[in-house]
Amino acid sequence: MITKEQKRILSISSLGGLLEFYDFIIYALLAGYISTIFFPNATPLNALLATFGTYAVGYFARPFGGIIFGHYGDKYGRKKTFAVSVLIMACATLGIGLIPSYESIGIWAPILLLVFRLLQGFSIGGEIPGAITYVSESMPEQRGFGTGIIFCFLLCGLVLGYIVEALLLTIFSHQQILDWAWRLPFFLGGFFGLIAYQLRKKLAEISRFAPFITGEAKTPLTYVVKNHWREVIVATLLTSFGATVIVIFFLFLPAYLGKILRYSIEGFAWTSSIAMFAAALLCVVFGRASDKGGRIKILFITVVLLLIFTMPIIRAYIHHIENYHFAIFISALLLGFVWGNIPAILSELFPQKVRYSGIGLAYNLGFAVFGGLTPLIALTLIKYTGHVQAPGYIVITASLVCLLCLLFLPKLMIHKD
Repeated sequence: MITKEQKRILSISSLGGLLEFYDFIIYALLAGYISTIFFPNATPLNALLATFGTYAVGYFARPFGGIIFGHYGDKYGRKKTFAVSVLIMACATLGIGLIPSYESIGIWAPILLLVFRLLQGFSIGGEIPGAITYVSESMPEQRGFGTGIIFCFLLCGLVLGYIVEALLLTIFSHQQILDWAWRLPFFLGGFFGLIAYQLRKKLAEISRFAPFITGEAKTPLTYVVKNHWREVIVATLLTSFGATVIVIFFLFLPAYLGKILRYSIEGFAWTSSIAMFAAALLCVVFGRASDKGGRIKILFITVVLLLIFTMPIIRAYIHHIENYHFAIFISALLLGFVWGNIPAILSELFPQKVRYSGIGLAYNLGFAVFGGLTPLIALTLIKYTGHVQAPGYIVITASLVCLLCLLFLPKLMIHKD
């Protein structure tokens, strides 16, 4: 039974996560416009490569955010650290919306874009590990359900991004979006992010919080690296697997269909929104199922399903685009399997005194490498091999690596505190 305080924690934590994830991914959804505005002199493919290169920089900043926020979260408490992350994200998102175009200030436009992406990445590096840690410790007996709700709302941030993108395309002409309307989604995200910060300041600290005390290691991070390096490796690979799935099947998909396969699909953004919302709800379903003793079993089923369905999904986009609805909803089912389960696994890989630091390091390394580089790897493979099915190969590889991780999980998932 969930208490009134746990409901409050879930609602405020989830709302902030929704807005932060929206702020971070709206950039990817508008990549086609951003490439034209900030890299106007490049060819379409090279401009897209430059745009996703800047996108990747945001991911590479995440480990630093995870380390810094994790350090302060483990030593001084979850609450304050958790609140500051959403404030930084809100300011960085507003900053992107205010950047003049390349035509106005030249090279300073992409430089400023890079700076604000770094701040976004730094912020979200502390946000999601903080949410996993805070919620899993607030409701340890229902940790899968609680973190499932967190990721439900995080994915709803992506839904919100798709809806805003769809409204943008519906209300404004292509030229209006290029001229000024592309800024509106960033203003919206920044404004609501500031509201989320005010709400988070009112959260209470974890009642059983025991701060990390300098002993055999000077910092939580050094303790994690020294004593839990196996857990860090496994957690990083699991996160990389999850990052690859969400990036290939959803974040990279608009650019893949529009720029690579050259489709113009009416209503695609709305369909993507509905599919992502279904994936968000499934996170709660599979999170609840994992609390009943099935975390490793569900992960195994997830890997098998991805090995079976990944290439048919990609081939459907390439050869049978009229059936893209089926492909995207199967992708949503797989995504629900992945992110309804993995957050609770991450929580149980690390002890309470260094949980924020452990999750922050592993989660952000996984997303920095495979979240940030996956679009670049996919585009590069397509450019130099001519194989437009290359994104599917990346997901298959990540799934096989995850299969290896399953061999080690039973001995490592022992921290139920």
